Amino acid sequence: MTANPSHPTTTAPLLVDRREAARLLGVSPGTIDNLRVRGELPSVKIAARRLFDVADLRRLIEASKGVAA
Repeated sequence: MTANPSHPTTTAPLLVDRREAARLLGVSPGTIDNLRVRGELPSVKIAARRLFDVADLRRLIEASKGVAA
């Protein structure tokens, strides 16, 4: 059986919850909430869950690289 590159057998999640987003960025879940409320980190609400796009987490990292702390 050959692998089909358009259908990988294992994939990373597209969306993560606030705890996983916080873990990935190395910050607290409260910081994720603050970023969302300030409009710096978009989220989607599906049913009762608020989720974050992993691509948005990457964009936040890239945007933060040039900012002096």
